[in-house]
Amino acid sequence: MRRFLVFALVFVLFLSFSGSVWAQAWPEREVEIIIPWSAGGATDVLYRTVGKYFPKYANGKQLIIKNMPGGGSAVGYGEGAKAKPDGYTLVAAVNPIVTRALMGPAPYHPIDSFEPVCLLVKNPCYVLVNSELKKWDSLSELVEYVKENPGVVTVGNSGAGGGNHLVALRFENALGLQFIHVPFGGGGPSVNALLGGHIDTVVASSPEGFPNVEAGELEMLAVFAEERLKKFPQFPTAKEQGYDFTAFMWRGVVVPKGVDPEIIGQITEVFKAVLEDPDFQKDAENLGQNLIYLGPDEFAEHLALEFERYQETIAEYELGEFYK
Repeated sequence: MRRFLVFALVFVLFLSFSGSVWAQAWPEREVEIIIPWSAGGATDVLYRTVGKYFPKYANGKQLIIKNMPGGGSAVGYGEGAKAKPDGYTLVAAVNPIVTRALMGPAPYHPIDSFEPVCLLVKNPCYVLVNSELKKWDSLSELVEYVKENPGVVTVGNSGAGGGNHLVALRFENALGLQFIHVPFGGGGPSVNALLGGHIDTVVASSPEGFPNVEAGELEMLAVFAEERLKKFPQFPTAKEQGYDFTAFMWRGVVVPKGVDPEIIGQITEVFKAVLEDPDFQKDAENLGQNLIYLGPDEFAEHLALEFERYQETIAEYELGEFYK
């Protein structure tokens, strides 16, 4: 009996130790996250900030940023969809993961090609203009000008079919306007084009253009949210200027279809821990990030609702290639 009890105790300890090892199994090496845009945009900045804190909660392993611009995000999402489903290739999920696939043929499906991991932020969009070259001092002046001069004002975005592009299209259609939409490989390049005077405006989301706004090089004509941005309270919302229009960019994480649910659970816990880190929260606040955490099931529901909502909008206005 004594030998049996000793054996049983050793067995229980072994199982406990094995469970602890398994719980810490991911990640065993560096983890890569695909950003379907160039460096410097809002999505890129967010995940580089996450990457600062990632090793603290991920066995000391780094989060490697892989920028893959092109095709209005289709290149990066296509690459992510076909990646090995082992939990070591993550993909930054942003509005365009839905909108790009609805606007035209894409090498992935936003629901069928990926497993949802978590939602991290939901940021308001805004209209930027060059402080020195601007032609308008308010959103009202811009709207009036565009109505009198349709097809003249250029609006930059982070890629055709992307989230900021669709926000601009929604705003255009809501007010009966006609812009010239100019796509770039990400939010960073579109802001640079605005700084260089190559385009008239940019529709962006936090924190795109923040350093330039702080330096006085760019201004926000309007914020598409219920309230002004805490970081820039001097700039009014669209609603304050008489336009009942809001728009947001959300950002989260997905993985290729087929990743083990146990691994997805561990990935989720790492990102949740990062979001709850006080120092990360301070950095996020400085970047104008509105943190909001949703786990795999809730994020799956969010993606399904976004797919339905965007599909309805795109079909209604006959946008893209599928609904003309």
